[in-house]
Amino acid sequence: MRAQLFTTPLRTVWNVDSHKTESLWWPAQSTQQPKTVLFFICGNPGLIEYYTHFLQAIHQTTVTLEIVGVSHLGHSLGPHNPPEAAGRVYGLQEQIDHKVACFDQLRQDNPEDTNYILMGHSMGAYVCAEVLKQRPDHRITTMIALFPTLREIALTPNGVNISRLVSTIPISVVSGAAGLAGWLPSPVRQGATWLMTGQKNASLQVTAHGLLHRSVVQNALHLAKQEMETIKALDHDFYSVHSDKFILYYSRNDQWAPPDHFDYMAEHFPNAKVHLCPQDIPHAFVLDDTHSEYIASRVVEWLKK
Repeated sequence: MRAQLFTTPLRTVWNVDSHKTESLWWPAQSTQQPKTVLFFICGNPGLIEYYTHFLQAIHQTTVTLEIVGVSHLGHSLGPHNPPEAAGRVYGLQEQIDHKVACFDQLRQDNPEDTNYILMGHSMGAYVCAEVLKQRPDHRITTMIALFPTLREIALTPNGVNISRLVSTIPISVVSGAAGLAGWLPSPVRQGATWLMTGQKNASLQVTAHGLLHRSVVQNALHLAKQEMETIKALDHDFYSVHSDKFILYYSRNDQWAPPDHFDYMAEHFPNAKVHLCPQDIPHAFVLDDTHSEYIASRVVEWLKK
C-alpha cells in the first residue's frame, strides 16, 4: 500500500531483539531510490510521543524521507508492557544496545543501498553517537544532535541539580509519588499536571498519561543518574574522524547543554556544522508546538543541503 493511504504517524510496537518497542513510523511519501531513513532517538524521559508534532513537521515537507522514532526501554506503558510486568529498570548501556539493535533491524528491513540519518535530542544525541561509533561503516551519512548532552553533563547547571536530587532523595520515593498520581481520575491528573508544568496540547497528555507512572519515572531517574556518572570527557578521536557528519545545534537558553558546550565543539571540531539557535529556544523544545515547528524547519534546511 502507498504511504498516502495512511494517517501518519503509524503507531507500532516493534519487536527488536526480543524487546517490545513503542515506535512511531512515517513512511516515505515517494518511492524514489535509493531511500533515506531518519532514525530518531529521544532524550530523557524517552517517550517518543513527545516528539510527534516535531517529526510530523519534518515529514510533511520531505517526501523522500522515511522517519522512525522509538521510545526508550521502560519509558512507555501499554498492552506491550502492562503495569504488572513493568518492574524492570534499564540502564544507559542497555538503552544504547537497544538503539544499536534498532538500527541493525532497520538495515535488515531495507535495501542495501539505503542511506541513514541519525538524529537525537539531549542524551539521545549521545546515544546516536554511540550507535555511529559501533556502526561506522553502515551508510550513516549524517548525525543531527539537537541540544546535545555529549560531555560533562553532571557539571551543567541542570546536571548539578539532578545529581543533588538523585543523591538525596531515593528514586523509589519520587517514582512512588508519580505512581500515586497515576491513580487519580484522568481529568484530575491532567488538571494537576497543567497546574504544575504549564504544559498544553499534546505534551500535557503525554506527561499526564504517559510519564506519570511509577515504573516510567523510576526508569527516567535511574537513566538520569547513570547519565551523570557516565557522560564525561568527550572521545576526541571519534568526533575528529566523523566530524564532517555532525550537525550540532545549541541554544543560549539551555541549562543541560549550555553555551560553553557550543564554544567547545565549535573550537575543537571546525569541520562539524555547529550552530547556535538565534531564537534562544529552550532545551525541552518539543513541549511547545511553535518551538517544535521552528526546529523542524531548521532540520529540513539541513536535509536539503
